[in-house]
Amino acid sequence: MLLGFGSVAAWNSTAEALNPKSPEVQEIVAGANQYLQSSKPYHRIGGKCLVALALYKSGTKPDHPLIKNTVQDCKRFAAKVPKFEHDAVYDAGMVLILLCELDPYSNHQEIENLVTFFVKNQKAHGGYGYSDKETGDNSMTQYAALGLWLAKANSFDVPIETIASLTNWVMSVQDPSGAFGYQGVISPRGKPRVQQSDIRPSLTTAGLCSLYVSANALDLGGQRKKDDSDVPDGFTEINEEKQADNKKARDLVDTGALQSVKDLGNDWMTKHFTVEGTRWQLYYLYALERYKAFEELDTGKPDPDPMWYKAGFEFIKKCRQKDGSIKAFDEDHTIGSAFSILFLVRGTTATLKKHVKSFDNGLLAGGRGLPTDLSEAELRNGQVINVKEIPETKKFLEMLNSDDGSLDDLVDADVALDLDLNGADREIALKAVRRKLRQGSYASRIMAIRAIKGVKDFESVPDLIYALSDPDLRVAKEARDALRFVSRKIDGFGMPLDPTPPEREMAIQKWKDWYLSLRPNAIFLN
Repeated sequence: MLLGFGSVAAWNSTAEALNPKSPEVQEIVAGANQYLQSSKPYHRIGGKCLVALALYKSGTKPDHPLIKNTVQDCKRFAAKVPKFEHDAVYDAGMVLILLCELDPYSNHQEIENLVTFFVKNQKAHGGYGYSDKETGDNSMTQYAALGLWLAKANSFDVPIETIASLTNWVMSVQDPSGAFGYQGVISPRGKPRVQQSDIRPSLTTAGLCSLYVSANALDLGGQRKKDDSDVPDGFTEINEEKQADNKKARDLVDTGALQSVKDLGNDWMTKHFTVEGTRWQLYYLYALERYKAFEELDTGKPDPDPMWYKAGFEFIKKCRQKDGSIKAFDEDHTIGSAFSILFLVRGTTATLKKHVKSFDNGLLAGGRGLPTDLSEAELRNGQVINVKEIPETKKFLEMLNSDDGSLDDLVDADVALDLDLNGADREIALKAVRRKLRQGSYASRIMAIRAIKGVKDFESVPDLIYALSDPDLRVAKEARDALRFVSRKIDGFGMPLDPTPPEREMAIQKWKDWYLSLRPNAIFLN
């Protein structure tokens, strides 16, 4: 079976497009989920993490014993910087990915140790691989890339040099055909590509995945600017530290060559895409899902009916067993089932929605109707809403990080929040809260503003000023009211209920001028 990615134009048939919400997909996912829940714990920490991630991404609560026990194993594994032995990159990568996905705040020390592992054990050429080999391994490097991307997305310090070196290594081991092999053979920078060995689709997707992920971490694409047209002119982030990092990344990575590697690799995948007749099919499908998610982010052109997803679904469907597991031909059934779930639910796309604002237009879906539970309902501002118990600090931060819709009712309930933390813990929490103003869903942006308002955090004023430019006017109004409360300037600086772009710009500039009069060295996210 040979299918080209671009062989079918399906833009006019999105109503029937196969996707994670399709009943036939959900049926297979549910069966595989139940199989994993009843399976014995995997013997290796990386495999345990993969199973826990698949369970979590397919709807299992984080307090399920398999997930909880895996997290405890992860905390033991990363209590200090792990030893670099044999293929430990796989384990360290999966532990880092899982902890960042589940609860980066509670696991911040372990995540810092894992970042240190990857900084310390990166090969001189920039890739990652076996401890006893000098070569870089495309299969391992993809997990290092995603783990470091998640750490950076969660505001952990990841050296620009580490990510840039990884990016350059991937670029240096591309075959002249555009494909990638197993153990990379390096072509010196600026020299022609050299022939690679053991070329196959699974390793080519691994290479492309590493490339797109690391380039995104360096902000070397235009993906984060796709929604700028909905924001008043001039609202671009001018954080000096970020500007310096981006300049450093562009000094370290040849962006022209980067695009050339992407184009050549994508062309190879278009010509050689197949699921049948290749090794490690289910491992390959999960790599394919990650690669395509980041490619869509990079281009800003999501495919509403991707042929690669259909082909992967049909293959998994054929491999489904009576017990719900997915028959694997190279992996065992447990690992194969986990890979299959992560492909079918499009787990990477779900992660990007949490961390990249351009994946979410900030608007709630219409027609929500009445709350399902009216026992705690009351009429407020002409709406029937649920009055929810205010979550404790740790629970709120978990809900904010998961960004899975659990905050929606709290938005309607108009609750106030108090981050009951002190010292370094308070600053870590506020850093995570501020980040959601730039990268979260509508509900998380609203609740982040309320959290800042609740603690009257004066240091967060620049972030609230930034939120005045939010494309969703409801968020901008919430930020306006929070600014008035934190500053004790009840009348604020204008910005009516339905402001024009010039009125918004004027209010933003007045708030900046006021804050600069108190903090002359303040840096703004414009």
